[in-house]
Amino acid sequence: MKRINRPLWITILIIAIIAVLCGIFFLFRYMTEQDRFVTRDDLTADGTEIVALPTEISTEPTETPAEEPTVNTFGYKMDEYKDWTSLDFKELTDINSDIYAWIYIPDTNVDYPVAQSANGDDNFYLSHNIYRDYQFSGTIYSQSMNKTDFTDPVTVLYGHNMLNGSMFATLHYFSDKDFFDRHTTCFVITEDRLLVYLIYSAYVYDDRHIMNSFNFDDEEVLLDFFDSTLDPRTYNGIVREGVELDKDSRILTLSTCTSGASNTRYLVQGVLVDEQLRE
Repeated sequence: MKRINRPLWITILIIAIIAVLCGIFFLFRYMTEQDRFVTRDDLTADGTEIVALPTEISTEPTETPAEEPTVNTFGYKMDEYKDWTSLDFKELTDINSDIYAWIYIPDTNVDYPVAQSANGDDNFYLSHNIYRDYQFSGTIYSQSMNKTDFTDPVTVLYGHNMLNGSMFATLHYFSDKDFFDRHTTCFVITEDRLLVYLIYSAYVYDDRHIMNSFNFDDEEVLLDFFDSTLDPRTYNGIVREGVELDKDSRILTLSTCTSGASNTRYLVQGVLVDEQLRE
């Protein structure tokens, strides 16, 4: 009988134990990592240097929409969001000049700054926070295929599906028909505009890169894609009745991972229905 090489087996066993311990460590870190990101209640600046995460933001409006709607098409009173719409972008860009927007969806945890890397690395914010430090949860971000003024016919924002409910994890609330029916609106603020989107579709999609997979300069391709969002060929898709899209529509697509197959993504999509100037 062939003699077992004991040192070899001991080495393999040690490596296996180390691998298991590393896996447990990273899983624990994934589940418990405290996200370091700015909330709307955390904005403050000392000159141009951010010295710490601050405690509160002034309730005095610093900016207001030039034309303020009383009630938007879907029942949200804009005066309920006045403090938010007065958000000062200088405080954000003092933190990081890559920040160009803020996204907010009521009754979810989606309430974050949005960044796009200017250094040529489209996936930089997949694993870096707004301070440009490594962080597993990353930042809500877009890639260079999209303009930062949301004028593209299709804009895609990415965010992780974090187990602690942060980033884009609560987009999955829209898989519940009752929640979907009661929550219609996504708000985006830029330095000079308030954008209001009607959330009209939510479904599981594959992991293709949307901006690289479709030529949206081709009107036929664009309209076919719009049609697919109104009738997603998936068993768990939810679509709001009565929504119509045309070649002038502007769609916001929010993309995050699912808890299922690694080659699937969960998409929540909205169409621009209101746009207000900010002074």
